Amino acid sequence: MQLFPEKRIWSSDISLTEHQNPHYGDLYFSSDDGMDETMYVFIQGNELETRLQKGGDFHVGETGFGTGLNLLSLLTVIPENPEKILNLSYSTVEKYPLETERIRSLLLPFKKRLGDLLTLFLKQWDEFRTSLAPGWNTATWTFPGGDIRFRLYFGDVLEWCLEEADPSVDAWFLDGHSPDKNPEIWSLPVMESLYRRTKVNGTLATFTSAGVVKQTLRAAGFTIKRKSGFARKRHMISGFKS
Repeated sequence: MQLFPEKRIWSSDISLTEHQNPHYGDLYFSSDDGMDETMYVFIQGNELETRLQKGGDFHVGETGFGTGLNLLSLLTVIPENPEKILNLSYSTVEKYPLETERIRSLLLPFKKRLGDLLTLFLKQWDEFRTSLAPGWNTATWTFPGGDIRFRLYFGDVLEWCLEEADPSVDAWFLDGHSPDKNPEIWSLPVMESLYRRTKVNGTLATFTSAGVVKQTLRAAGFTIKRKSGFARKRHMISGFKS
């Protein structure tokens, strides 16, 4: 099996087509401003700037790692002086891990805003990616705000969701492309797995407001609310486990 299908390395002059994931025919992030979208949908949608101030153990889960922009945006809001030490974990799933140079080109528009975070991430991702094996892969990454325990499940989300896991996730970034492009990642078995892995009062946020997604999340057990979306998108979804 070829673990990393050959991919074209894109230039920094990113056209709309080049901005797409070729496996799903959908954009990695908003063409309006991907980082602003991430901050609005996932960081604000989960109220992370306030919650991280409390310090302690905090676990972010994600469906669809993509370019790593969600992780990098999260790192920009880590408080310098939380109420107590923050122990941050980040768990994600990705079927098609991107080459380092392709991530670099896609994230180039945010280089000034991310600063040293982007350089550090690309270096650590490059080392991490070369040793990826199917299933869970774990590393401790060091950033200016501290260490982060990073875990990536390399494989199909339907295999990932069959694993038993104790509830541990405090906040979810549901970022697996739109449900019409990637229906498996929004399926009931996956959403039920998310629910089992979520702590009581744990939250979720996603860019989509599709009826099928709302229905599936509610069927899995989450309380769901529709909110104003980012830029030209009318609505998004947030929710929690009671």
